[in-house]
Amino acid sequence: MMVLAWFGLSKTELHAQNKYELSGTVMHLESGEPIEMVVIQLKETLSWTVSDKYGNFRFRDVPEGTFTLQTSRLGYEKYELPITINRDITNLKLKLKELSLGLEEVVIVAKENSALSSSSKIERSALDHIQPNTIGDLMQLVPGQITVNPDLSAKNQITIRDINTPGQNPDANSSLGTSIIIDGTPLSNDANMQTLNTSSGGISQSYSSAGQGVDLRQIPVDQIESVEVIRGIPSAQYGDLTSGALVVKTKAGEAPLNVKLKSDINIKQLAISKGLLIPKENWGAVNIDLDYLNAVNDLRTPTKSFKRITGQLGYSNIIAKNSTPLTINAKLSIYSTIDNEKEDEDAQTTELYKNKEQNINFKLFGKWATNLSWLNSITYNISGSFEKQDYYEYKITSGASTPTPKSWESGESIGVLLPTSYFSELTIDGRPFSYFANLKTTTSNVWGNLISSFYTGIDYRVSGNNGLGKLYDLATPPFGGTSTRPRAFNEIPNSDELSVFVEEKLQITLGTTTLQTQAGFRYNNFLPKGLFSTKGYQTFEPRINTNYILIKKRRKGVLRNLELRAGYGVSSKSPSMIYLYPDKSYKDEISFNYYPDLYVFTTLAIDDMINPELQPASNRKLEAGIDINIQGVNLKLTAFKEHLTNGFSWNNQYTTMNFRKWAQLDNTDSMPEFVDGDIYYTTPDGSRKILDYTWQQEFSSYKLPQNTYETKKKGLEYIIDFGRIKPIRSSVILDGAYFHITRTNNNTTSLERINTSYLGDRFPYLPVYAGNDGYTKQRLNSNLRINTHIPKIKMICSLTGMFIWHSKSTRFWNNHNNTPLYYSLDDMGNKQYGVTNGEDMLYIDPIGYYDFDMNYHSWDASVERELPYKTMIKQRRADFFNMDKNPPTWQLNMKLTKEIGKHAKISFFANNILNHRPLRTSRINDTYYRANQPTYFGAEVKLTI
Repeated sequence: MMVLAWFGLSKTELHAQNKYELSGTVMHLESGEPIEMVVIQLKETLSWTVSDKYGNFRFRDVPEGTFTLQTSRLGYEKYELPITINRDITNLKLKLKELSLGLEEVVIVAKENSALSSSSKIERSALDHIQPNTIGDLMQLVPGQITVNPDLSAKNQITIRDINTPGQNPDANSSLGTSIIIDGTPLSNDANMQTLNTSSGGISQSYSSAGQGVDLRQIPVDQIESVEVIRGIPSAQYGDLTSGALVVKTKAGEAPLNVKLKSDINIKQLAISKGLLIPKENWGAVNIDLDYLNAVNDLRTPTKSFKRITGQLGYSNIIAKNSTPLTINAKLSIYSTIDNEKEDEDAQTTELYKNKEQNINFKLFGKWATNLSWLNSITYNISGSFEKQDYYEYKITSGASTPTPKSWESGESIGVLLPTSYFSELTIDGRPFSYFANLKTTTSNVWGNLISSFYTGIDYRVSGNNGLGKLYDLATPPFGGTSTRPRAFNEIPNSDELSVFVEEKLQITLGTTTLQTQAGFRYNNFLPKGLFSTKGYQTFEPRINTNYILIKKRRKGVLRNLELRAGYGVSSKSPSMIYLYPDKSYKDEISFNYYPDLYVFTTLAIDDMINPELQPASNRKLEAGIDINIQGVNLKLTAFKEHLTNGFSWNNQYTTMNFRKWAQLDNTDSMPEFVDGDIYYTTPDGSRKILDYTWQQEFSSYKLPQNTYETKKKGLEYIIDFGRIKPIRSSVILDGAYFHITRTNNNTTSLERINTSYLGDRFPYLPVYAGNDGYTKQRLNSNLRINTHIPKIKMICSLTGMFIWHSKSTRFWNNHNNTPLYYSLDDMGNKQYGVTNGEDMLYIDPIGYYDFDMNYHSWDASVERELPYKTMIKQRRADFFNMDKNPPTWQLNMKLTKEIGKHAKISFFANNILNHRPLRTSRINDTYYRANQPTYFGAEVKLTI
């Protein structure tokens, strides 16, 4: 055991523990019929068992003490019962209620977990009420988040404790560091390579989520039973993440046939699900789920559409229910987009775009209750995912007739002349796959007032891509001025990761107070070149969460609950394959141009683009909080601070390209020939000569993945639950957060090529600027939720007032002492750093520059007003670094759910129901914009048969 356990033992009286039996029956509250396959758990000891076909269950060798008995079964309300064990209990009756809006209490908000880490649990009843299209829509229930109108025409990704702008992509590092875990298996996007050219554009393609988080559109929400959003320090059993995690549990077990029809302004959906018990005894259950969705963001733009179909076939069973129960779950999932071809009638004839994804996923997972004194249970998980990604475009490329290269290697070669208009084809063929295996053990012991739960586990992950890669004809490239070439993804090595963790959770009763501590350690070995490679990265991640309960929950008194929380933890995310193996870079210069017959190119091919110094991104989290109940009003405050280092970025790198430039021939000379590295031509008198040339130089740029991205977050989350106002059958909750986020490209220096000419030739210098540019965002928001539940008519109506009290953003470019590097000039021409003067321009001096021989020269301020040096002084508009501060704004959202009998349920929602959209002005560029999104509404009907 850990040191904390021994410390607890030194303070706790140890004596031989009496062991007792706990048994009983689980039955339906109304009919009294026994309920089979109900999971019953003693929360504190982690012991669990399952009810048999007669509803009977039994725990053996239960230690003396007070515990929490919990039940769980698909379609039934979760049940908790405090129980004191000091004798054998053999006739306990547990009566469960079927889920219905007719229950006295129905939870339609995210409930803060009693776990030590900051997390929110969202159950099926809340999912039904908010009517999400993706699990990203669930974030509106999490403190600090806002409601956003759905848009499935573009990739959907999720971030935690972040400030996102509707309609814009979230931060790539934040979405990549948010783990989506479904039934114990983390979804992997690490092998996604669907980008056009990382050497020039990084991962900027709008159609691809390569190098970013999982696209949430592939996860159907109707298969989900519950979601836990982990915002704080996660358990050591969760790895390969930095921001947090969404832990998703899908449905398993007997369930009636459900048919859902959903329609809103842009989205239409049909979902069907059924859970069947196999007639033979102890043969388990089969679950079938089908889902079809059609989304069109704008009917005027057919290319902005998305169609998908998903299906899941699941099998679940529990064997040896009365002794050592073993759960077996096997699930096969499929996903496919079906909008194969997108034609824009306004585009040129026969233009065609296709972006199709297909995925098949299998998993086998479960848990075995060994009931041994030294080992409570073993959890296992094995899964595999195989995806087919096809991006295809067939389009007209038009413009001036330009030559293009065809060489794959450095040196000189003959190019071809492109016509002014031609058809080009581009295919990006990806076949990403991933495997995951996990084994975890749990041991629990009780010694007097001390309860210890000890976890150990091992993970193994593999990611790879068997796709053909980027395919196109160099003679008809899909874009001009190419700096890339076709590339096969199946030549890239697989990436492996091996992790182990240990963790202990302690609960010590100290008089009338209770101290809970969860401390763990995770070791990760990232092996980008395979399991048996010696080249890799190692990370060590300590994590600890502590909760001190000073006043336990009680029903009476002024102060009814008081708890203090604190935590610290380190987590890391390995580089995805797009960062580990970026595209090769090609720089092509025209060395000779004899229109239209001969074009000679000089190519500089940079084959080795791998950055050997690339490391996993790492995030350190620190948080503290207090839970307090004053006369029935619950207040939960959580202050946090996070620091992400070694984030992934794409930064410009430069090298000098030396190439020959041949003289231009006049029209009196005959057609030239390129032979053995020289250009020959025939003069009018018939003599054959070698053409003269000069050597020229050019700065060649390419993008390299690096660890220069840094994010600092701090803030305060709050939840005030005023409880239920019985006369109006309504509950009132106020939640929100203050977020302060600073993102920096923490590069030591940045280089930027100047594209203007000097004295009729290329600009001779490459300026170097101090790094550390970025932006800061702040936001303070509140969500006032009024939820009215009338069980008698089986209806729930919720009104949410969404308020953004404070919102501002600022760009900066500072040195590492946080002093601004930009300046303005006063009337005397003196520099004023960090000061803007009306409409004046702002300037940023380089700290030095390189010449074509890559010799570095420090900046000389005495010549900064002379050519060519003053050209290297960067200019920005005076309002570029202005603080963009937005006035407070609000909007009102409504949701309604009504059950009709036992077989139908209707739901309706409306965002910004009053269409409050005030006109605002940006202080950055004096443009006008509308605050809030437009009114958006929809409805769904669910039939239960």
